[in-house]
Parts: sequence; C-alpha cells; structure tokens
Amino acid sequence: MSPSDRFSKNWWLLLIPAAFALLLLLVAVYVYFWPKRIENRFRVAVIRAMADRFHSDVQLKNLTIKVSATSTVTGEGLTVRYHGRADVPPLIQVEKFSFRLGILGLLHPVKHISLLRVQSMLISIPPKENSGGNNEKPPREPRQPQQPLRPGNSAPEIVVDRIVCDDMDIRILPKQDGKEPLDWDIHNLLLTSAGVNQPFAFAGNLTNGKPKGEIATHGRFGPWNADDPGDTPVSGDYNFTHADLGPLPGIGGILSSVGRYSGVLSNLEVDGQTDTPDFSLDKVGKPVPLHTDFSATVDGTNGDTYLHPVNATLIKSLIVAVGRVVRLPEKKGHLISIDATVPNGRIQDFLSLAMNTDKPLLTGPVKLKAKLTIPPGAVRTIEKIILDGDFEVDNGQWNSPELREKLESLSRHALGKPQSEESGSAISNLKGNFLLQNGVLQFRQLQFGVEGATVDLTGTYSLLKGNLDFTGHLNLEAKLSQMVTGAKGALLKPLDPLFAKKGYGTVLPIRVTGTRDNPVFAVSVFHKTFDKHL
Repeated sequence: MSPSDRFSKNWWLLLIPAAFALLLLLVAVYVYFWPKRIENRFRVAVIRAMADRFHSDVQLKNLTIKVSATSTVTGEGLTVRYHGRADVPPLIQVEKFSFRLGILGLLHPVKHISLLRVQSMLISIPPKENSGGNNEKPPREPRQPQQPLRPGNSAPEIVVDRIVCDDMDIRILPKQDGKEPLDWDIHNLLLTSAGVNQPFAFAGNLTNGKPKGEIATHGRFGPWNADDPGDTPVSGDYNFTHADLGPLPGIGGILSSVGRYSGVLSNLEVDGQTDTPDFSLDKVGKPVPLHTDFSATVDGTNGDTYLHPVNATLIKSLIVAVGRVVRLPEKKGHLISIDATVPNGRIQDFLSLAMNTDKPLLTGPVKLKAKLTIPPGAVRTIEKIILDGDFEVDNGQWNSPELREKLESLSRHALGKPQSEESGSAISNLKGNFLLQNGVLQFRQLQFGVEGATVDLTGTYSLLKGNLDFTGHLNLEAKLSQMVTGAKGALLKPLDPLFAKKGYGTVLPIRVTGTRDNPVFAVSVFHKTFDKHL
C-alpha cells in the first residue's frame, strides 16, 4: 500500500492532537480573556471558606490573580467579624495574603495550598457573649452583598501545609469595660499542617516590652473554637534570653528564662525557671545570683498572673512565694502582691543585696515571713516596694573584728566580769518586725543579744542614704556597780536600784545614729549622753 493510501485511510488520527491543541487553546483563551470571572470565583470561595470555618461574617476588599505557569493569588483587606458582632473589633484583620497555584488549579476548587504568605494580621479575641438574664443581643452588621452564603452549602475544606506571617498581633479583649486588652506581638511566625479541625504546629518570636527582649516560642495551636475563640487550646515551650532589667527603675541584671505553657488562649498554665546571675537593687547592694522555679496561671483576658508557688534562690537562700501580678489599667501598670517565706536562709545573702560590701556585716541562719507589695509607677523599685514582715537570726556571727571585740566587752560587763578575758560573747540572737516603704526600713521592733545582755530598739534605716536613727534600751544582767572594778563599784552601789528594771540588773537608754559605714552608739545616764563610734 502506498503512503498516500495509508494517509487516506488513517487521516482521522490527526484529529487527536488537533483536538488537544484546540482544548489547550480554549483553556488559554478562557484564562486570558475572563480573569475577572476566575477572580470572582476565587473571591467567593475564600469568603465562603472563612465564613464556614469561623462561623462569622467575612469581607474581602480585593482579590487579584496573576496568571502564569504558577499563578499567584493575592488578597487584600480581609476582615472576619465574629458572629457578625459590631460591638467588638473584627476577629481577624489581614492586610494582605498570597499563595500560588498551578495553571490547572485555577479551574478547580482550591483544596490544598502549599504555602500561604500573610502580611500584618490582627486577631482580636472577644470575651464570651453574655448568656445570663440579659436578653439583649449585641448588634450585628448586615451581611454584605459580596457574601453569597447559602444555608447548608458548606465550603470545601482547605488544607494549608505552611503559613508564613511576618507580623501578627493577638489581642485578647477584657471582660470588663474600660480595661486595656492584652497584646501578644508575634513576628516571623511559621504555621505548619494548618488543616481544618486539627491543631497545627507553630514557631515564632514575641517582643516583650518590660524587660525588653525577644521570646522564641514553638508549640501547637488549635483546633480553632469558632463558638468561643478564647477556648482554643494552645501549648508550647518558650526561651527568653538576655533580657536587660536595667531599664526597669531600681533594679538591674540580665535575665534569661525557659519554660512551658498549656491551656487555652484565655487561661494558660505556665511552668518555668529564670536565672539572673547579676541581680541587684540599683545603687544599694552588690549584684548577686538569683534563680527561680515557678508555676503560674495567666488569665489571658487581662494578663493577671497568679503564682503558685515560686521557689527563688538568692545566692544560697531559698525563698518560697505565692501571690499575684494584676494589671491596674487606671494606673497603667501592674500591682505585685506576694507572700514570701524563708524557711532556712542565710542572713548574709540578704545583706549582700542591701549593702555594697565584699564582707557582710553578719552571717548566720535566718527565718523570715513577709508580704511584698510593689504598686505600679515610674519611680525606682526600691522607692515603691513595700515589705512588711518578721525575721529571726539564730547564733549569728559578726564579721567585723572591731565590732566583735566591743560586743564581747559589753558581754563581760553585762555579766559583771569586766576583767575576765575568758568571759563574754559576740554571738547574736537577732529578731525583728519591720516595714520597708519609700526606701526606708522601719523597725517596729529590733532585738539582739549577747551573753548577759539584750538590746531592744525601734527606728529607721535608709537603704538609699544609709542613715541610721534608732532608740531603745540596753538590758544587762549585772547591776551597775558590778560592771566596774575597785572603788568605782563601791561608789555606784547605792545607785543600783535606780537602774534595775524589768528583771534586769541594769537598764540604760541608748541611741544609734550615723550611717551604716560610721554608726554612733550613745548611752544616756542621768540625762547625760555618752557617744561612741562603733
């Protein structure tokens, strides 16, 4: 058979590639000449999918498609209004989003997106709607004509492999009117496996205001609770490093913290630890290491934090604390209220924080109970801190040789053995009731003793300036005449009854003034004061 005969018999085979080429041409013409129709179909699909997912009214200001081998879909001005409510800000506001599809993806409903890029997203989590006796419903905005949502016509589920968001702000609106919302500023956010009705993984960074620093976090979020967004589950880990406490008035140091959180957006349980190797009270003491292990509940509607408990270690002293940190919007800050207990600490650790010296004045075991209150305000922490409590130091040791010698001499005289070198002691049993306020430590009761004598004082000590102003009594076991030798003792013996009080052989009025670096001790006898520098 000749070639011409074979061609005449099989000419119809040429129709297959011709038909395929014609089909491609028709598709190309459709895509090229009717982009607005495709854009409108995608616009409706996006609105319907978002409305079905969040049970809310949706608006999309603009959507465009750039047709190519991998077409780019770009949307602008996306707004999701929670349950149509007009009394609260929109649930979601997105400035711009984009994703890519193949050429054939433009011809079918979108069910899968590999990468969705989002710019400037604001999520406002509203409080629960009032379900009590108030029958008034919050106003709702009318549906816009651009939202052709039909009852029972659910949008197809869309699976997104990854979402990249450069800037997200989550605002949890307060339950009470007049209070400020709680803000979580997140950037460089990556979401993966973002499917419907299942949690997705996330990783990102939060900017912390005070102390200033970046918090790296990752975890799982969802599934989204469309009826009550505040009940959406969330869990994860965080890492907060190199947070400078210096900008906070009155304290200093570089803080780092790691931990884990879990719960729902409106109520989180947080467990973690912090380390500040150089914590200090500004211009008062020396830097000391501070470590904490904490467990807390965070109310996501207002940022209030409840501590239960915090175990803090100051150098080597354990501090157990419970309390709360609550926001006071009218004063634009937080009120810190903590009950602290030191079951078996070291007095030298606390003196190091309060005194800038390489060698603490006193060492020994200490027990302490106190209530700590720090109101909001721009003043230094040491000036606004309020500390009210009691302490007790057993068998404390004074580190100053000069002070030990003077106390041992006092002890010998108090025992009535002024010339006995084997008698006397500088051991202290120190206890007191105090109130720290406005940078001044007020001792409502301060008592310490050596063998044969006790000292009762009341007065103040300025942490900022170091000024001392105490008055009280020196109580001695020995009678006045027993504290001296020879003829002096015989001359003073008639006066013994005048100075014997409260079961003590001698009671003398005393006063301590000067500064922490140069204290002055004064004793009054017959209205005459005898000063002596310690």
